[in-house]
Amino acid sequence: MAETYFIAAPTLEAYATDILVAAGTPQVTAQHAAEHMVLASLSGHDSHGVIRIPYYVESIEDGTYNAAGQPMVVHTAGAVSVVDGENTLGQYTASFGLEVALKHAARYGIGAVALRRCTHTGRLGHYPEVAAERGYISLLTVGYAGPGVGGMAPFGGARRQFGTNPWALGIPVDSQPPVIADFATTVVAEGKLQVARAKGEPLPPGYIVDAQGNPSTNVHDFYDGGMLLPMGGHKGSALALIAALLGAGLTADEPVTTGHGNGVFIMALDPAAFAPHDAATATLAGMLESVKAVPPAAGFDEVLLPGEPERRSREERRRTGIPMPARTWEVLGALAQRLGVTVPETS
Repeated sequence: MAETYFIAAPTLEAYATDILVAAGTPQVTAQHAAEHMVLASLSGHDSHGVIRIPYYVESIEDGTYNAAGQPMVVHTAGAVSVVDGENTLGQYTASFGLEVALKHAARYGIGAVALRRCTHTGRLGHYPEVAAERGYISLLTVGYAGPGVGGMAPFGGARRQFGTNPWALGIPVDSQPPVIADFATTVVAEGKLQVARAKGEPLPPGYIVDAQGNPSTNVHDFYDGGMLLPMGGHKGSALALIAALLGAGLTADEPVTTGHGNGVFIMALDPAAFAPHDAATATLAGMLESVKAVPPAAGFDEVLLPGEPERRSREERRRTGIPMPARTWEVLGALAQRLGVTVPETS
């Protein structure tokens, strides 16, 4: 058996859709989530690709997810809205919320949306890419916090308290690809640990500590009660807390005293509302050109802009297929067979 299979994106997308539909997800929702997951893998972020499907199916089957739920706007005040995702697949809810924010931005120059009851959104950087393609600046955060939840301890702490609480931002630039920043507030997203576990690989130093707070490179130590470390120490911890406060504070509809909270925040801006289009375009293009012109440091071939690695990965993987560890393929195959879904052939 091969250690790694290479699966064509259309094949993997259809396979993922079929599994989610078989688990009780409406076709439209399932296809949207499958497209998102496959695009994440094409972009080089397998941690947010189909490796997530077993978790999604488990969450549907145990009632944590409401696969048939439909996101809806439950409150609007000017350029601000609150969306209730009804615990359906988070990719579907986040895309719905982004559309609401973009609609506000088109009318007011700015739009802000808070998402409540939104499950895992997938690769957060996808949404700024969508906004940038339509000419809008955007910022998104996902915040999750509470005693013992998530995978990260706050800086100086010895108990899990935060999720990976990512931030994503996008800046469109005419005639050039957009600048897309997407990062967890942990040193690494938890999904990267899932990939390492599937491949049987050790982690680089500095990613996790074990349950006793000792540095570790054994991925199993994290799943045995260990913790992810915040990026940049106190700085990453502060960003994680702010994402959680935004998420909880803007979606709360009644007081909660447990210390728990989570939610998604989306903001969209129309650049044309701030400055003349021609002047802004020339300014941004010149800045990016000057960054790319910086000589590379030792060990680097060039300076890359945020979003470039993902674009290059998409070009490569559309040619070669998406690499799939044998262990991940086996898990998906067992799940598909249980749900009565045909497993695609591999070469």
